[in-house]
Amino acid sequence: MHAARPIIIAGAGIGGLTLAIALARRGILSIVIERAPKLEEIGAGLQLSPNASRILDRLGLGPEIDDAGIQPDSIRLMDGRNGQPIARLGLGFATETRWGAPYRLIHRAKLQSILARAVVDAGLSIRLGTELTHFVETPDGVAVHLKSRIANESMVGSALVGADGVRSIIRSHLGGGPLAFSGQIAWRATLPHGARRETAVWLGPGAHLVSYPLDRSGQLNLVAVTKGTPREGWAEPGDPSELLGMFADWAEPVQTILRAAPGWTTWPLYDSSSPPEWGEGHITLLGDAAHPVLPHLAQGAALAIEDAAVLAARLAETPDDIAGSFRAYEAERTPRAMAIQAAARRNGEIFRLGGIAAKARNTALRLMGEERFRARFDWVYGYRAA
Repeated sequence: MHAARPIIIAGAGIGGLTLAIALARRGILSIVIERAPKLEEIGAGLQLSPNASRILDRLGLGPEIDDAGIQPDSIRLMDGRNGQPIARLGLGFATETRWGAPYRLIHRAKLQSILARAVVDAGLSIRLGTELTHFVETPDGVAVHLKSRIANESMVGSALVGADGVRSIIRSHLGGGPLAFSGQIAWRATLPHGARRETAVWLGPGAHLVSYPLDRSGQLNLVAVTKGTPREGWAEPGDPSELLGMFADWAEPVQTILRAAPGWTTWPLYDSSSPPEWGEGHITLLGDAAHPVLPHLAQGAALAIEDAAVLAARLAETPDDIAGSFRAYEAERTPRAMAIQAAARRNGEIFRLGGIAAKARNTALRLMGEERFRARFDWVYGYRAA
């Protein structure tokens, strides 16, 4: 790898920043390009399951994340119509004992800030307000053309990683297939008041609601998923009366939570099977740019963090063969990403069952018991990235 040429990372989201840190820990130089003029909240909450927490701990970020977020006591499934509990998964000590790392909840903006500081502390650069408009492979790496309010410029890096999200420019230029609208809308809001130290998932016909605290103050993150059509924008204000109408016959605790929210933002949810190839030559993709995933398994950020760890490890193993490192990373990550995508789709379908099917689901979960329920997550939470 040419010592004077950094790996160019397009996107300063969770995955791109984690990759920059992981590379720096292995002595590999990178530069992060971000089209947004400042790092700011996109969405609100994140659930960091043990497979992601383990990587962040190894990067030395665990204590700072714990100061900014919270470790919940449990995940609880509830019947949204009658308000009765269905199943509970205890976390805390049981999580660390079984999977070797904690389950964490945190505000996305706070985690992004922690990661960005670690990137800067490693002596790396984050170029905000800079859009990557074009790129081409060269004999020496990848040439990119950048546009900012100050000037247009070109730069040559040893490689290019597209960590620029579901609307990835790099994915599009590589010929990645279009995203498919899932038919689902995520309504997002936060409440400032205290809440229990748990993730609650309220299940009902055609919709579900997820709530969890973001920090020790109890600030509550809400995500209601319903059927719908995509708005013109990516994140648009939602009409509370429309949302309340869709949950009108749900249990009173659900309606109380929904009525208390000061405002809602709607996000269309897109899905895509992983493409056969995420990259070519000295170019690859990471996170949602490579494998958009529905939020029904809370693994979007975790997958990006896993990608970063594996990609950094493969590059460190064969630093003089970047293309080979990229293909090895893609081959390793594609089956995992596709399995998580499929499980998230399936979870969403199970969450939104109605009638006899919902009763059968609830009965099966109650009969399963907590230990068997816990074992169902071993393949997700117990995964160990490089």
